[in-house]
Amino acid sequence: MSVGVCAYSFNTGYDAFQLMDMAIEHGLGGVEFPPDDCLPDLSPASLEQARARAEESGLFVVADGGQVEGDMLRRLIPASAGLGASTLRVVMSGVLGGDRRPLAGRWNAHLAGCRDILREVLPLAEEHGVTIAVENHSDATSHDMRWLCEELDSAYIGITLDVGNVLAVCEEPFGYTERILPYLRHVHLKDYTIHPSDEGYRIARCSLGSGVVDYPGLLSLIDGYRGQRGQTVEITKTIELGAIYARHVRMLMEDYWAEYPDRDIRDMLPFLRLYWSHVRPGGEDWRTPREKDESIEALKVYETREFEESVAYLKEIGAVRTGSGTS
Repeated sequence: MSVGVCAYSFNTGYDAFQLMDMAIEHGLGGVEFPPDDCLPDLSPASLEQARARAEESGLFVVADGGQVEGDMLRRLIPASAGLGASTLRVVMSGVLGGDRRPLAGRWNAHLAGCRDILREVLPLAEEHGVTIAVENHSDATSHDMRWLCEELDSAYIGITLDVGNVLAVCEEPFGYTERILPYLRHVHLKDYTIHPSDEGYRIARCSLGSGVVDYPGLLSLIDGYRGQRGQTVEITKTIELGAIYARHVRMLMEDYWAEYPDRDIRDMLPFLRLYWSHVRPGGEDWRTPREKDESIEALKVYETREFEESVAYLKEIGAVRTGSGTS
């Protein structure tokens, strides 16, 4: 099992080569980063330098793009190939906390628009051997993700599963993963704690293993998956500890649900069981150093501690080989 580190675990800024150093130090197998932010430029020389460093270190590379948009995809698909990345992760919207109200009356049209843009760039993705892996970025249900992949029906379209983000649409990680497994290409390993509010609940970042996600069970499901023809499917994974601000899921507000199809309450039971098993006491402080307006130094210490605790946890459960790296 190969696990890497994602640039989005940190808000204090690391470039691609610093992330590779971090992966090597901690015995991890890869890196994930946005080329636009973590490289000097997208020139062939810059891409080749990063690719050569990853290859000599035995690291896989996943490239990150932004929201689905034609020009971005036409630029980053070739850049991803230049990096040696066979996966380009993108997102469908800027919706956070599952709150689709800013897209009132337009969610289905937005989803269809993303499909159409992706369809246009599929020949380019195929030409470069790059799979576009769309993330459930705190916005999409498992049914949305399956619909998109079934509509496009291409080996070069898949899913980046953000394990923590499934909580933002009132689903639970195991069922969500089961439903999207045939299309799964990449995983963001993330955990959250759950805190009640008058409007619903907040999900707040934490180190892996200290939140609600059953990682031994979930990783067993993912790594035990065999494709529809029984073949082994390569699914990369990176530690992506995510948002420095808690996500507020306002599921007790009636208009929160306006852009969602009706759900049978029985379909909600797995999530509700998880919620009641893990919800923290009211009044517990869920804030990060950024939310407390603490210094950038305090934020860096916080992020480093969470990352190192997450690596230690993954080694403890056998997801990362113990004895790897110097940490």
